[in-house]
Amino acid sequence: MKQIPLIDGLRSIAALSVCAFHYVCQTIGINFPDWISATFRFGQYGVYIFFVISGFIIPWSMCQNNYTFKSMPKFILKRLIRLEPPYLISIILILIIAFIKTNFNIGIPTKDSFSLNQIALHFGYLINFSSNYKWLNQVYWTLAIEFQYYFMISFFYFMFIHSKISIRVIGYIIFYSIAILVPDPQQKHFPAYAPLFLIGIATFQYKLNLTSTFEFVVLLICGAFFSSLFIETEIGIFGALTSLIIIFFSDKKIPIFNYFGKMSYSFYLIHPIIGAAVVNLICRYCNTLFEKTGVVCLGIGISLISAYIMYILIENPSKKISSKIKL
Repeated sequence: MKQIPLIDGLRSIAALSVCAFHYVCQTIGINFPDWISATFRFGQYGVYIFFVISGFIIPWSMCQNNYTFKSMPKFILKRLIRLEPPYLISIILILIIAFIKTNFNIGIPTKDSFSLNQIALHFGYLINFSSNYKWLNQVYWTLAIEFQYYFMISFFYFMFIHSKISIRVIGYIIFYSIAILVPDPQQKHFPAYAPLFLIGIATFQYKLNLTSTFEFVVLLICGAFFSSLFIETEIGIFGALTSLIIIFFSDKKIPIFNYFGKMSYSFYLIHPIIGAAVVNLICRYCNTLFEKTGVVCLGIGISLISAYIMYILIENPSKKISSKIKL
């Protein structure tokens, strides 16, 4: 099985889109003109591009590594070793910055305080199961959804690659039944996003010629429809577009984006911490559109540098260790 050059480029675009949305639309006091805020609002949908990418690339990797059901503990271990170290380092950075802000009155004051219980719940991605605490980082909720998906795909992967359409259909029904029957009104858990991940799974199947064009199109339409129904219309549209881009442009490389895509996970974790702290600190002194644009670009630049350091020191070594575990 060959690699998919486009994936890293898509990851980088998704991560940069989410970052721009956070800095332009969610920074307290930055106040961009309405038309700019309305434009960058679409950056939030980068999160859902990540979900479709995971829906595609995780079974692709499982197939590449000859995944078997007995390999499930190793599969979960590989994902933990790959993703946990940058995640834990980002938590430490948050606590350090919170300590500095609280004790030295730097940046816009906040009323946030962190309890030991709140921090402990982060180690199992369990904050979404508690109504008393919130995530330390605004992007962590997506990691919880991702890990719930890893467990789901580790159980049902064999249905999706089965040669009999009847078995595959049972897998589809299970995913849609979870989405329809499991209550998730606040969209905090996997069920609400199951159709979105299934779009990625359908893309994987079609790229490996496991399904017909008709089956793929039906799954794409259903995934987009139910994502629109359970969450919002734009998410269904972006999900379907991401799938089609992978189908038709999978061999395309975008040199700068592809390079950045390798460290997009570190960037995704760190941009609401380091870059956001800089934007938060400086934006109150910015009055003109030029100054506000400059501070956002500065925040993105600092986040990129910080992400590169994290990638070299933490993420890449974790990735290498993970790759040594054979399924």
